[in-house]
Amino acid sequence: MKKHRSGDLTRKAASFFLAVGLHALLFTIQTGGYWRAGGDELGYTLIRPRLVEIEPVRREGRTAPRPPVTPKPPAPPAEKSAVTEQPAASPEQPSTKIEEIHQEKPAPRETKPEPGEVAVEAPSAGEGSEPEEPAGNDSVGDAGETSSEGELPSAPVLPPLGLASGMVGPIPSFTFPKNAEHQGIEGTVLLEVYLTPEGTFLKEPVMLASSGHRILDEHSRNLIKSGQLHFKPASEPYKLQMEIRYFYNKENGRYEVEPVAVGEAAYLSMEEGGS
Repeated sequence: MKKHRSGDLTRKAASFFLAVGLHALLFTIQTGGYWRAGGDELGYTLIRPRLVEIEPVRREGRTAPRPPVTPKPPAPPAEKSAVTEQPAASPEQPSTKIEEIHQEKPAPRETKPEPGEVAVEAPSAGEGSEPEEPAGNDSVGDAGETSSEGELPSAPVLPPLGLASGMVGPIPSFTFPKNAEHQGIEGTVLLEVYLTPEGTFLKEPVMLASSGHRILDEHSRNLIKSGQLHFKPASEPYKLQMEIRYFYNKENGRYEVEPVAVGEAAYLSMEEGGS
């Protein structure tokens, strides 16, 4: 047991001294900074790290350099040219005549024929050439033909209708409205009647002049639209004026109604319903 313990102590002492030697060796390396070796042996250098701060790169927009503005030099003042008086032409010297220059037509360009082509000689202006006619005559003639051909045929002239009384048939007798007769009302109503080519009513009659009494005005409209008046046919729609008179006849002592066609009959325009 004692031998075993003494061996342990020697091993521990050896390891202690070995550790101390290694620490001493490392200490000398740190203090010296390198191995001093000669010949072909490698050397060792201790590199100590150092922190270096790197500034961030500033990204600036690339702007094209502006060209330097060079001021324009002031313009030199315009020198007044000396006015030289020309001597007046003496009456003895004849005045020079200016000849008019007439430009002739350029000669046609001569083109060399390519191999395999037959050259055609252009006729000269003096040899057997016919005078060219001015283009204006043809255009005038064509324009005249087109204008004559482009004209639309004019509409046939309609015969005049004549007096309105000639377009109305025999007028029968009409009775006087009783309400107006009891009140002793008299007056005259003027209506314009629109008719078809067959002599029938095209639209409602238009009152041009009122009698001043509603009874007589309404009676006149109903009288025209009753169909007792007959109108003659025509080639186109036409119009005429009817005057209806309400009066007291002293000869027979009665109130009478007298329709009369006045003025002249006329064809209707496009706005009025004509063709």
